[in-house]
Amino acid sequence: MAVKSPKVKRIMGRIAPENFVGRGELLRQITGLAPHRAGQRNILLLAAPQAGVSELLRQAFDELFTQRGGASPVYFWVERLIESSERALADGDEGSFVRFCLSAPQQAAAGGARCVLLLDDVHLAEHLTGAVELGREVAHAAESNGVPVVLAGLRRGLLGALNGGAEGPGLDGFRQLHVENLQQSEARRLVESLAFEYGIPLSDETRDLVVQQFESNPSFIASLMQSARAGGVALDNFREFQSLYVDELMGGRISRRFDAVLEEVVPSTAARRSLLRLLHESALNVSGKSPVEVWLKRLSLSAAEFERVMRGLHTHELASFQGTFVETGPGLLWRDFLRVCYRLQVAVEPRALVVANTLVETLKRAPQTLARHYRREAALKLRGMMERFNFQRIPASLLHYDRFSRLYRGVTPEETAAGLEAETELVRLPQIVHAASCASFHPAMSQVCDDERCAVAHGFDAAAYSDANDVVWIAAEIESKLEAGRALTEVWLDRLSQVAHACGFSRARLWLVTSEGFTPDASELLDEREAFGSSRRQLELLAARLGPESGVVREAETTANEFAMEIPMGDDTELIAANTVEQLARRMDFGPEAITQIKHALVEACINATEHSLSPDRKIYQRFRLEDDKLVITVSSRGLSIPTNLFENGATALAEQNNGHDSAESPKGRRGWGLKLIRTLMDDVEFEPVEDGTRLRMTKYLRK
Repeated sequence: MAVKSPKVKRIMGRIAPENFVGRGELLRQITGLAPHRAGQRNILLLAAPQAGVSELLRQAFDELFTQRGGASPVYFWVERLIESSERALADGDEGSFVRFCLSAPQQAAAGGARCVLLLDDVHLAEHLTGAVELGREVAHAAESNGVPVVLAGLRRGLLGALNGGAEGPGLDGFRQLHVENLQQSEARRLVESLAFEYGIPLSDETRDLVVQQFESNPSFIASLMQSARAGGVALDNFREFQSLYVDELMGGRISRRFDAVLEEVVPSTAARRSLLRLLHESALNVSGKSPVEVWLKRLSLSAAEFERVMRGLHTHELASFQGTFVETGPGLLWRDFLRVCYRLQVAVEPRALVVANTLVETLKRAPQTLARHYRREAALKLRGMMERFNFQRIPASLLHYDRFSRLYRGVTPEETAAGLEAETELVRLPQIVHAASCASFHPAMSQVCDDERCAVAHGFDAAAYSDANDVVWIAAEIESKLEAGRALTEVWLDRLSQVAHACGFSRARLWLVTSEGFTPDASELLDEREAFGSSRRQLELLAARLGPESGVVREAETTANEFAMEIPMGDDTELIAANTVEQLARRMDFGPEAITQIKHALVEACINATEHSLSPDRKIYQRFRLEDDKLVITVSSRGLSIPTNLFENGATALAEQNNGHDSAESPKGRRGWGLKLIRTLMDDVEFEPVEDGTRLRMTKYLRK
């Protein structure tokens, strides 16, 4: 008979471990620090607002505490450390006191104890005034204490707090992990689990609506479920859920969270009212943006105070501060809260009217929200499909519905498979190096199509990476219960052509996909426009003929704004990197001159890696990270490479190693000033040796 394992007693965790969903891998990464292995790297947890990073650390503390023979967890909150340091100011030197606190794990280790240090809310260190830059002290202590460390904070403030506005204090000793909102399947599990534990009646439709309306945010979902339990509210129909949702906006747990952030950012009641007005007006703009000059004038703040307020809003992702304009954050919950606050506090409308109107609006919006969600779930995932294109040869009938219909309508799957194998007319797919939604390139497309149903894919239709082979595929899924007719097909071809024209794509192939295919007239139009057209069945057959997902460039799993790329050395492959980074820079609205500088810097970096690396795999690894105000490019290769001091001294250092003689192998002989040129083209450049090779990190700031 199986014996049940004893239930683990919660020490710091606020929810039961069985309700802590979607964080299993992150939890394993943190608790995996306990063995104190050689070469082990510390962890930075870069968290989205309200994504539950504090609960993640609490759960990690409990698990570490209960591990037999494991390390003892030590959990600090920066806020408490700040309070303690302020109380101790009268007793001695502030810096000594802070360093003494941060050395506690090291002292414990010296006494034979094994510790894991968990430090939360590190982004708050940026706001500390005093003789000590607490963030830099924390980073320094983490590097020198000799015990595993986890530093957590909001993703828009953590690195800045640790760097103290200067060059980073050796943060490459850390692994960066991202704590985002849950996946939708995980968020559904969370709602179901909490509803079961709290005894709350729940329907599938309401569960899905909760996930969509709260955008899979675990903290806000938990707050709603706690309020439902406290109020005895059933969540088995839209009316009850939306009534509870409006109560939360009007002063419940969720409202209090937003209020606390706004009061922290803008303590003055009058200034906060002006801020609410500006945020609301900005959200109503088509672009969602307002000039900084308008904000500065209407808030009536000093330049320093205005900078502090904008930085606070930016860190909490309630607004994005881009230097020349301010954009209200896009979250649905945040904008609903903002609308309610504006009507109550600025427009001073009667509370009953605001409650009634908000409830009516959210109830009318609910079916549309769910319909959009279900459409996205049923989408054909064209973007993922094109990411798998890699010079495969496929039967032409898979891209031409009229031909496929003529050959295989009413034919069994076995006969269809045999017919496709026997086809002699083949189409060679391009090699796709980057894919994203149409709206990422042309925002107007978001008005007519869900992001999942329209994609742009950049690549090359021949092995040589050259301008002549540069091609862009633009694909869209058309909603049509029957075969799409000529008129509908023409509308979509025109839309995709407009995307190509607006983005300056010189060679674009258009591809339309619909569940049931196209009428003969529509197929004729596709042929006239030299466009492809496929049905769902053709797409499924195409997917089966493609290999497993192995695109050259893919979005990193940790963030929607990070991309990775791997290219072979030599044969002008740096051109593919330049093409990719150009598209990413355009997406961030860099100007033409800045784009040219970024491309040239990346080409130089790739050439230097090719010429000076003794890489055994002859590959260059690149990572592109798109942040609100900068583009960060990392170029790395494995094996021995150029000496570190060359990066500081240009060609001189290596020339000295060659006794002052230039040679074909010397960078001075051919490209000796490449690294110096990169410094002039980019804003920040860092070069460093790593365990398995070298890494070059280049940053370009967005200035508008």
